[in-house]
Amino acid sequence: REINFMIMDIQNTYSDAQALTAAAASTNLIDHGAIRSMGTGENIYIALTVDVALTDTGSNSTVTVDLQTDDNSSFSSNATSQTLFTIAATAAAGTKYIARVAPGAMNERYSRLYYTMNNGDLSTGTVTAEIVHDVDAYSSYAKGYTVS
Repeated sequence: REINFMIMDIQNTYSDAQALTAAAASTNLIDHGAIRSMGTGENIYIALTVDVALTDTGSNSTVTVDLQTDDNSSFSSNATSQTLFTIAATAAAGTKYIARVAPGAMNERYSRLYYTMNNGDLSTGTVTAEIVHDVDAYSSYAKGYTVS
């Protein structure tokens, strides 16, 4: 039995059914205000769900997802603070990716995700990505013992 529970907040959403067919920044950026060390002391995660299956003609594309930060909302001097994951071109709808944000990775006021296409030509696919505190990765299994 699998339990799926994750608290999501629109204010912490980078992408909401964002199309992935070309390299691009996430639709939304997040203003962390005065907080400059998110992920230090408390685990936080970036959760990404494939909403519409990714497809390409050769099934050889991948999408690299990077966490970028900057001190200004125009991201004129952005830095990639962490590479989160790589999505395969054959990722089906409902596929989930979860990455823990490294301590100190969000050390500037603004953050966003950046999607880079590799090795191919994606023609369809959308994703939703957000910052979450807890992830839906818990699974319970049948007991493997006998009580006498």
